[in-house]
Amino acid sequence: MNYSLEKHNSAELKISQDIALVLTASIDIKGMPKAIPTAAEQRQQDYFNTLKYYINNHPIVRKIIFIENSGWSLDYVMEAAKENPHNKEIEFISLNCNDFPRRFSKGYGECLLIEKGLKKSKLVNSVTHIAKITGRIYLRNLSQLLQYPQKTYDCYCDYKDHGWLLRRLWGEKQVSPHCDTRFLVFSKQFYERYLMPLHQQHNEGGFCIETEVYDGIKKAEKEAKVISRFPIEPKFDGVAGHFGGKDYNSKIEKFKFMGRSLNRKILPWLHL
Repeated sequence: MNYSLEKHNSAELKISQDIALVLTASIDIKGMPKAIPTAAEQRQQDYFNTLKYYINNHPIVRKIIFIENSGWSLDYVMEAAKENPHNKEIEFISLNCNDFPRRFSKGYGECLLIEKGLKKSKLVNSVTHIAKITGRIYLRNLSQLLQYPQKTYDCYCDYKDHGWLLRRLWGEKQVSPHCDTRFLVFSKQFYERYLMPLHQQHNEGGFCIETEVYDGIKKAEKEAKVISRFPIEPKFDGVAGHFGGKDYNSKIEKFKFMGRSLNRKILPWLHL
């Protein structure tokens, strides 16, 4: 890949034509610490369910790329595409690259998955932008988030660079400004120039994807068109693969969603 950042800035972004939804998946975690759930069969079922959701909903999203990194057979997951009411283009990519040092963490693995998966993808050649989402969770207001921007962009993401101060006050010491990497959108050229090098240049210690991506996007702001804050609160559903497997549909998470939604309306400059 070799793109100019200016290539698509003057054109109107057409979601159905120009954006592919990339679902990242790791069915066999192969001993990755803190990854939840641990059972491959359960993870396989989760990916089947979420893929089916994205196929059957959000008709504005016409192209889906499902990328799995552990070499696990995708025969069962592919069954989710048998019913395709909106005639979406769906591509399945199987990789076997989940054998990196465990100390690098699962965030490194997801970055490696995206790099290798996009290089292998044929469907990616028909789009200008990638909407990446963690494959086991549901984003209920995906269509609204994609339709909201009124201008073209190289990267559309959600900074979390204020709330960490409050978390420090509450006793969480290992938090810092970061970007929400559960869902973000970027052009292929932006990815190649600013995001792909992040894991390529990493070779020791832990790799915190949220802070690495945040730092990478911040450095790009002077050269690229970055929308660094979603105008509406993402409505996630399902069970997280971290934080002990928190349930996004629990009462406390629903309360947080309402509070953050209100914050975006009355204090949009406060990034919680």
